Amino acid sequence: MATNITFLIDSTKLQKGGPSINAPVAVSHPPFVLNGKPMDPEYKVPIGGGENVVIYTEEANHSQSVKVAPCGIVAHTFKGEALSPSIMKDPTLRPIDIPNFELYPGPVPDFIAYLPDDNPQWTAAPPSWPYWAGNPLISQGLYASMTRTYVPYVTFNGSRIVSGELQYGLVFGLTRDGTSVEYFYFNPYLVINS
Repeated sequence: MATNITFLIDSTKLQKGGPSINAPVAVSHPPFVLNGKPMDPEYKVPIGGGENVVIYTEEANHSQSVKVAPCGIVAHTFKGEALSPSIMKDPTLRPIDIPNFELYPGPVPDFIAYLPDDNPQWTAAPPSWPYWAGNPLISQGLYASMTRTYVPYVTFNGSRIVSGELQYGLVFGLTRDGTSVEYFYFNPYLVINS
């Protein structure tokens, strides 16, 4: 079974984003669609042990000139305790496995895509993250240009071993001009093995 989450990003309400994944701008929780059903932005998504989670970002107004892509996951806290890169590298302790950033062909020309030769791994978030510096971060490089049509997403599995509430950061890149990428993040929740 899979849990599909689509965060609806209203680009008209966003200020200028950060210039890189090392300096994203925090935004409030956007509304989202969970397995086809609209949800309150503060809803904590329950998933079963080992369940596959697929996260998409979509421009809420369906603007063809604005494209968004999830490009980073920050593992912030689990059961209220701060997470570290060493915990996230240990399959017996981590609440989710290593996320994969993927693309599948979409219906229309697009302006944002993942860098092809990146190999994301859990590392410590840089000191430029004001509240989450040192938290485990995994990210995939993005570029903005006219490219083949793609729908970007991130996917991972919940733990079969540990249970509890995971607060994570979802980093997304947004391009308004098809040339430059701005970076933002917000902090949703998963409740694992619920």
